[in-house]
Amino acid sequence: MDRWLGPMHPALAALSAVILLTAGCTNPPAVPQPSPEPAPATRLGTIARAEVGDRLTVTATVDRVIADRAFVVRDVDLTNGILLVLSAGPSAPAPPQLVTVQGTVIRFSHRDLADHYALGPPGPYRAFEGRPALVAQALRTWE
Repeated sequence: MDRWLGPMHPALAALSAVILLTAGCTNPPAVPQPSPEPAPATRLGTIARAEVGDRLTVTATVDRVIADRAFVVRDVDLTNGILLVLSAGPSAPAPPQLVTVQGTVIRFSHRDLADHYALGPPGPYRAFEGRPALVAQALRTWE
């Protein structure tokens, strides 16, 4: 048996090498293909993707102040361009200040929140009723 493998051994080694080289050369590396689904225009972490109870950080311009503890911010990345922010702070920042708000997403209900945040009459809040709002835990104004 040794006599048969002896002369064949170099031939088997060469054949194995040829097979490995041929297999490696004939299969080109896989090229990543683009996803068939379009990428969403909204980035993760924005109010459009946020659910009630999610923590969120938003940097936007103060559009208007509704009450001492309620103001509206405006930014193109926000749903409908605006977002109601409720703050535990003593007073809201003035327009057109740039602010960064860290907070928790809620579903706004004037009836449920009016007393706690001293919101005043419901009229200015009608556009936000039932929509996501942000309860600020931290608020930073930019000069």
